[in-house]
Amino acid sequence: MDRKKKCSPALLSHMKPGYKFWLRIGQKSIMGAGRYKILKTISRTHSIKETSKLLNLSYRSCQNYIKKMEDRLGTEIVHTERGGINGGGSAELTPFGKSLVKKFESIKFKVICDDKR
Repeated sequence: MDRKKKCSPALLSHMKPGYKFWLRIGQKSIMGAGRYKILKTISRTHSIKETSKLLNLSYRSCQNYIKKMEDRLGTEIVHTERGGINGGGSAELTPFGKSLVKKFESIKFKVICDDKR
């Protein structure tokens, strides 16, 4: 029994390309969509803890992603301040971190615009 359906040519018109992109230096990946979301959310919430909750990631995972980016780039991307006895620390993107986010957005915009031609 043949379970394959006959395909109509109209089905082809509904197909769209899918792609992922990331920033890298040499063979080292710096940032893709997931790490971009982390940085973008930190810039909005000013908190790694809040970012981890919103993105359904562990706090440790967020810290590790940030550390890996910083190690590969050799510079600080997120500046953190520890809170007092009751917590309340903060996290801010450094000027370089903000530039990195803008670079990612710029490239993403170019890819999407080129794709629509």
